[in-house]
Amino acid sequence: MERWIFTGAVDKRDLLLYICKVLASSGRKVLLIDATDKGKYRYVIGGIVKESEMSEFNGFDVARFGRNLKEDQIENYDYCIYDMDFVSPKNGQIWSMTKQIIWVTSYDRYEIAESIEFFSQLFRTWPKLQGMRVHYVFMRTMDSYVDEQYVMSMMAQLPIDWVSTEVRIPLDEVNIAVQTENEHSQTLHMNRITRAYKRAIMDLILLLAGWELRTVKIAYRKAERRKA
Repeated sequence: MERWIFTGAVDKRDLLLYICKVLASSGRKVLLIDATDKGKYRYVIGGIVKESEMSEFNGFDVARFGRNLKEDQIENYDYCIYDMDFVSPKNGQIWSMTKQIIWVTSYDRYEIAESIEFFSQLFRTWPKLQGMRVHYVFMRTMDSYVDEQYVMSMMAQLPIDWVSTEVRIPLDEVNIAVQTENEHSQTLHMNRITRAYKRAIMDLILLLAGWELRTVKIAYRKAERRKA
């Protein structure tokens, strides 16, 4: 079983849901854990309110992070994906057990500042995590004098071994429209998102899961065709 933690102040719910759907379409058992402070995923899939609840959504399971989620439950999955945006004495061990850590951000200054504070608090709470290896992914990219080099120069103050994924997801209103429609219909259509976004999803899975390109493409096509 592999654990992946995605963190960062940017809204990355659509990205993680798409990744989980592709992983699940390959026949793997996938658990997405909503470890966001506000429990944001309940607005996408509905029905998840209490920590003890778990729901099936588009071929994978989704659960709230909390003490009622047992380790033996998690061990039954091939992939456990976390969206984590807060530091707790409960979650330090999870970071140590995680195979892949991915920081997702845009060029937004608030999101960058929030991430710096998040990681600083994480290292104050769990000093042994300093020096951890973290991949970074940029969403909502655009032509601007504020670029990735500038953003990463701000993040350089943190004791992190930064690794570029070379994955970029350009800002596009089509992707925003699809996300909005998915949220209100509580489904997960993928066929209308942009080619650049599709490529980014596949590239991330190639990098993180280590699959062959053919395997990723087959799983992605199945995910596009899957209704629920």
